[in-house]
Amino acid sequence: MPYCLIFPGQGTQFPGMSAGLDLSWTADPALQGLMEQGPEDVLTRTVNAQKAVYAVTAALWEESGLNDPLMTMGHSLGEYMALTAAGALSRDDCFALVCERAAAMDSAMPAGQGAMAAVLGLRAEEVAQALEGVDSAWVANLNLMGQTVISGDRAAVEEAGRVLKGRGAKRIVPLNVGVASHCPRMEPARQLLSGYLRDVPLKSPRVSVVFNATASGESDPEKIRMLLADQLVKPVLWEKSVRYARSRGVDTFIEIGPKSVLGPLVRKIAPEAKVEVITAHEY
Repeated sequence: MPYCLIFPGQGTQFPGMSAGLDLSWTADPALQGLMEQGPEDVLTRTVNAQKAVYAVTAALWEESGLNDPLMTMGHSLGEYMALTAAGALSRDDCFALVCERAAAMDSAMPAGQGAMAAVLGLRAEEVAQALEGVDSAWVANLNLMGQTVISGDRAAVEEAGRVLKGRGAKRIVPLNVGVASHCPRMEPARQLLSGYLRDVPLKSPRVSVVFNATASGESDPEKIRMLLADQLVKPVLWEKSVRYARSRGVDTFIEIGPKSVLGPLVRKIAPEAKVEVITAHEY
């Protein structure tokens, strides 16, 4: 069964997500408490959510025993777990890298000033055209036809939502994140992360990893470092990534994470493919 492991990102966190999992390796009792009991608003903060999602996903993957995929890929933060599952970064080294990524992103914008929202019912080109008239809001995720995520300053994202509704969008759904990812507002974070990545012990993956910024595979560690940094300011090309995996022989996608958000997208993009899901106990 040629399968691809797929990993979700920030926004999949919830209090209780760590139930039944041994996360003592994080050496972070405060984080473990947040994962167990919340409060949700504190867990949702970027510096906490990213660490929590990576830690739980890593534990679920280790429990799964799924060590021989044809390829791996993750959505946004999930790309880091994809590198771990592909043998490019150890769990502990990647967790340290995620901590640095979260801190860099948190420092790039004052708390509460960034926002993201899913736009349903319009093509990506229509969304991009509508955003030309809105300052400080950009296309951030091209998830599938009819679902595009926008990102930027909170007031701009709210204004963009009103404009897009006027252009025929069926719904505007705010995302459970506290930062404006995958847009120019993350340039300070990209620079900080680039510096940290220089010293990360990254190896060539043992299986193909499909990257968000290019929707294609890459094995050169230096190019991977660049892709990880650039991902912060570039859109996630998820639909193209799924189609790339299918073109390379993948017939099954297995999502591993706190809760499932990618499986439904894959079913719409590639209805002929098989989709399986491994999530935390509440889901």
